[in-house]
Amino acid sequence: MTLQIIIVILCFTFTIGEDYYELLGIPKSANNREIRKAFKKLAVTLHPDKNQADPDAHATFIRLTKAYEVLKDAESRKKYDLYGEEGVKSTSHQSYHSWSYYHDNFGIYDDDPEIVTLNKADFDQSVLNSQSIWFINFYSPMCSHCHELAPSWRRLARELEGVVRIGAVNCEEDWILCRQEGIRSYPSLLIYPDKEKFNGDRTEEDMKRFLLSRLRVSVVKINTDIWENSHGTSSWLLAVCYKEDSGCLDTDTQLKLAAMLEGLVMVGYVNCDSDEELCKRFGITKSDVIYWEYIEDHPIGITNRILGTDAKEISKEVLSLIQEPSKLDDEIDEIGFEDMRNELKMGSLYPWIIYFYIGDITGDMELELKKLPALLPNMRLGKLHCGRWSSLCQDLHIARYPLFAVFKPGGGHEFHHGRETAHDVANFARDSSAAPNIRVLSPPEFPDICMRREKNRPWLVDFYAPWCPPCLRLLPELRKASRHFDSTINFGTIDCTIHAALCRQHNIRSYPTTIFYNNTEKQQFLGEHTATSLVDFLQEFLHPTVVKLSKKSFYSSIGTKPANELWMIDFFAPWCGPCQQLAPDWRKLAKMVSSLSNIHIGSVDCEAEDALCAEQGVRSYPTIRLYPFGGQGLSTIAIYSGYQRDVHSLREWLFSFIPSPVEELTPDNFVNKVLDTEEPWLVDYYAPWCGHCVVFAPEFHFIAQKLEGRVHTGKVNCDAFRHLCQQAGVSGYPTVMLYHGICSCKKKNQLSPRLHHCQPLVLELVSLLSFDKMRRQLTLEQRIYV
Repeated sequence: MTLQIIIVILCFTFTIGEDYYELLGIPKSANNREIRKAFKKLAVTLHPDKNQADPDAHATFIRLTKAYEVLKDAESRKKYDLYGEEGVKSTSHQSYHSWSYYHDNFGIYDDDPEIVTLNKADFDQSVLNSQSIWFINFYSPMCSHCHELAPSWRRLARELEGVVRIGAVNCEEDWILCRQEGIRSYPSLLIYPDKEKFNGDRTEEDMKRFLLSRLRVSVVKINTDIWENSHGTSSWLLAVCYKEDSGCLDTDTQLKLAAMLEGLVMVGYVNCDSDEELCKRFGITKSDVIYWEYIEDHPIGITNRILGTDAKEISKEVLSLIQEPSKLDDEIDEIGFEDMRNELKMGSLYPWIIYFYIGDITGDMELELKKLPALLPNMRLGKLHCGRWSSLCQDLHIARYPLFAVFKPGGGHEFHHGRETAHDVANFARDSSAAPNIRVLSPPEFPDICMRREKNRPWLVDFYAPWCPPCLRLLPELRKASRHFDSTINFGTIDCTIHAALCRQHNIRSYPTTIFYNNTEKQQFLGEHTATSLVDFLQEFLHPTVVKLSKKSFYSSIGTKPANELWMIDFFAPWCGPCQQLAPDWRKLAKMVSSLSNIHIGSVDCEAEDALCAEQGVRSYPTIRLYPFGGQGLSTIAIYSGYQRDVHSLREWLFSFIPSPVEELTPDNFVNKVLDTEEPWLVDYYAPWCGHCVVFAPEFHFIAQKLEGRVHTGKVNCDAFRHLCQQAGVSGYPTVMLYHGICSCKKKNQLSPRLHHCQPLVLELVSLLSFDKMRRQLTLEQRIYV
């Protein structure tokens, strides 16, 4: 069982020390790669090993190292931004390495633009949530084989730039990510999205052969018949070859070009020795590379000779010849932009992606823009020059250039905070456009949200910073969650680097901070940063399972409680860190037992109901009290004193107060009770030392209560009655078996059931066993025999 612990540190003052950002010479928006590069440059220059005559060299280097160690980690960086040096005194540590380590081992691939250095913050979005082919090197700076591989990895990345995406993960710094991906040795080379490990020789040639064999593209072999029937309305890049001529493109280059130009042009191969007539039609008399451009009103098209000799040169030349797609032809002006937004507000179903820029669009960015239409065929694309339309860009609070934004049906929009490559932008655009219920918010809109004056719908608002890795991981989860609440809850985001005053005004002290606004009530989200947790959090407000008690309702509900009811109450204070930590588990507990009509889970806000809490003698928070079956009113109270406050520990404690219908079964009564009866039995075979059995016990208790009166439930201690369990065919714990009464399975002491007439009951049991995530994590040995 995994316990999630969230620690909220309350701090009212801190001592302002050195500015770590200024010390490293970086802006507060710097990403991890920029932080590493800045630190390496300083470390190599100022290391004590190279400055032995300077008495302050060691102290200076320690300060630099501490600054780096704090800022490279998302959690310590967040604490530093909140509380300064005081906030990281107890958690930060600095490691000391020799000058040669920083010169030779540190940031192996930081100076290689062709290699994408990945961390946990961007791995999920860029790699796992993408269909692009990635080849990733999981390495450690201290691994000699990793350093031996580095030159070949760099050459491979340069040769296959644009063909596949080459990445690197430093497992010394991102060990959680490496553990998540099952990395157990260095270097480990994996190809995604298939997550296939490369096990060949780590030579450049072998790695290249491995990658090219996994490309999902092909080169079309062209002859006259195929050309006449299939060239259609596409433009083509053709390798035209004569056998005796050495100028023909090799098959590897053809395959690379097919991958680089996928979705833009078709790539084909023409053998002029077997189809000389077709080559003459193109005006080719020797091996060459041509770009044949389809023109609607030109029956034979236009043939352009390509002068480049390698894949990168050829692809750039072809991209420069491709006509800019019509949807990017016209620059959007202020009027066109407003028309576009009005159309979306009025119900247009086609989202737009807009490229905001200043100056000219040249070089790599021009080529990336040309790739976007093929990657986003169902979106409209445009570009807007913020130098010409500065007031429009200021109204949108655009603070950096270039910048991509998705404008969605309904009128909302979101900005892209990742890499500005066509594939990353396309991933963001698809993800964002599929979530029309989430949008960027600005200060003028915020008072209406707080007071719920806009459309009478509550809001979930995420306050974030683009440089914050946990923030960027949360944004895709917010989009997923928003799809569950199209008509009931609005979702919004506020960039606190742009709207700093608004964030300070609302006491936003860490990123991300996510708050639910409902009328004048607000509630901070403190669960796991997953879509599932967000949905559960919001569903609790729409359909509450925790009963919020005032002084009046406390005494009317619990003060007059009958003996056949049980209440479990959390007395909390909103400012209390452990109370905030408990809140998500408390909601989960309430949801788990919501189908049991005589069990109630409640809460009392002791800040709002201070008189009630004083009367009940509540002196610390959280205080968990249970008013059990058998007691009337407030006559009987049990106080939870366990150290663990996770949902499973709380449920186990709760169920210890609930009479169990589960019978203890032994060899003496098993046959009479279970086998020689026409009534169904559900039996849990367990062992007292089995951890999964202990976790499952409250689950089985819950199922027994739900089925009481229809199905008998029992349990067998396989530690005490091993022979009985062996006869039943039990090979692992816990094992659950359903017996439907007297049936043909009872032969020769055969205790394992084989049933054929209880499908509705089995389906209900499967539903109960799937009640929450924890059940799905039980051992595979748990099963229902049918």
